[in-house]
Amino acid sequence: MTDSAKPKRVAMIAAETMTKAIFLILALSCGVWSVAAHALEPQSSPGISTLVRWLEQRQQDSGVIGVSAALVVDGKVVWIRGLGYADQHAGIAMTPDTLVGIGSVTKTFTALATMQLQEQGMIDIEQPLSHYLPQFHMRTHGWDLNQVTLKRLITHSSGVPTDVFRDMEADRATYTDVVNLIDQTSLAHPPGTVGLYSNAGYNLLAHALATASGTDYPELLKRRIFLPLGMTSTGFSTDQPELPRSKAYEPDGAETAPFELRDIASGGIYSTAGDLARYAIALMDAYHGQSSAAVNEEMVRTMFSRQTDIPIDTNKKGLGWFLFRSDSGFAAYHAGSTYYSNAALVLIPEQRAAAIILANTVGSDALCEQFAFRWLESHGLAVADIVPEPVGPPASMPRVARTRHAGYYAQKNGYAKVSITDDGLSIRRGADTFQAAESSPGVFVVAAAGGANGDLYYFRDIGPYHVLFWRRGAREQQQGYRIEAEPLDAAWAQRIGEYSLFGYSLPGFEKIVGAEISLQDDGLPILRITYNTGKFVYPLVPIAKDEARTGGLGPSMTGDSVSFAADAKGEVMTYLGLSFRRIQ
Repeated sequence: MTDSAKPKRVAMIAAETMTKAIFLILALSCGVWSVAAHALEPQSSPGISTLVRWLEQRQQDSGVIGVSAALVVDGKVVWIRGLGYADQHAGIAMTPDTLVGIGSVTKTFTALATMQLQEQGMIDIEQPLSHYLPQFHMRTHGWDLNQVTLKRLITHSSGVPTDVFRDMEADRATYTDVVNLIDQTSLAHPPGTVGLYSNAGYNLLAHALATASGTDYPELLKRRIFLPLGMTSTGFSTDQPELPRSKAYEPDGAETAPFELRDIASGGIYSTAGDLARYAIALMDAYHGQSSAAVNEEMVRTMFSRQTDIPIDTNKKGLGWFLFRSDSGFAAYHAGSTYYSNAALVLIPEQRAAAIILANTVGSDALCEQFAFRWLESHGLAVADIVPEPVGPPASMPRVARTRHAGYYAQKNGYAKVSITDDGLSIRRGADTFQAAESSPGVFVVAAAGGANGDLYYFRDIGPYHVLFWRRGAREQQQGYRIEAEPLDAAWAQRIGEYSLFGYSLPGFEKIVGAEISLQDDGLPILRITYNTGKFVYPLVPIAKDEARTGGLGPSMTGDSVSFAADAKGEVMTYLGLSFRRIQ
């Protein structure tokens, strides 16, 4: 599944300091180099050599069957190589020319195509999506659908849900069918309020691009990006089948039959380490004023500039890129996962440095991220530099009755409970309860032994939400929004029980197989979704007689609609486009 269908692991990896990079002058012909004949060996920089040795060892230890990677220094490829196998059974080695699915790195190309059409006046990213797709409709529950703009789709702030899992395979539907599938669900959050990663949103965006340009999305990227940049090995599943494409492998190393995704605009591109290096160099060249037919300086600087200032977000975002920013500089980053392959691309434009990695095995996302983050940290940045500045307590807040804060707060995977005490609040999060005294209007400080001592809790009204925030030092997290915890009515009470999936089932290694609605000890409803690999628990917040939302405020899989409707056999529960029936 694409990379945000589940929370991503982000490891803080210590990196060696890179000394002065020694780069190899490559034989160039019109800006294109050959990587087919042999792999470039690491140069004498200790930082590069150390990173390469780490990757070689990590690839073997992790069980990842095949990896290809490249490093760019001062705008030139200084190391590029394949490790392991593209086809283990046949003994075919992984090379820099092996095609691998790059997953959500595709989104950076979709964003670039958007900026090209914007520059030519064919679209305006500030316009509502419905201006280009009049057929776009969703249940809004009072929120303004016209606030779903192209820019908010690019920056994952539109409120469009993370995914729609029905008909995910390319032989069942295309990216232009997403607008009809999304019509059967609801906005997850008010547009412009919450950062919510959305694969569905990028396919709606691509549909708008195709409509505005009169060119189908794959052909649009081929004409405007791949060919102008010399990315002759890059394309989609229907392109150039004679090119060497990697096999796909499960975590135990077993080869598996790959399949193609419907959502090509969020994760459908195949590419190589060599082509992604060309792409990275072209973007960084444009950043420094060396424009090409595909990208110019104004375009790329806009994409690499901070473009979101929404109240609840977990990442700094440009247009199509996540941004690491600090006083020492910035980097642009995107990772990607298909059901079987993984990729990561990090650019440090001011230093003309980049790291590219692709892998062909389920679970190789950690390897790809760690490789990219080691490169990032060797250039003076930290993984924490992606986190937005804390919202902080309001600068001026009138004292309000503490009863306004009391109640249950829907988080992504559970509920927090806030109760009134004599001098402040009692705050229960999971298995822990903290006593916090009011130190200033609306701000509560914990006095306790251990690490929680001095923690701050405060509240902000953001859109329709009354949000609880927790802060320790410079680290801040929202802890959910207050709900009206009323007893379930008869219709909802009858829905408590186990559910089996019927009809369409997710393809791939990881599948949803069942669900359960139950009550916590305090009577609050929760939804358990059972995968073949484990269970996930979500608060269930009823919003109508036949619909509820999963709890939480971003960054993925929150606010998802859980709806009920009757068919000839009884009531059907729909979640992410999948159908469930209660087990009697």
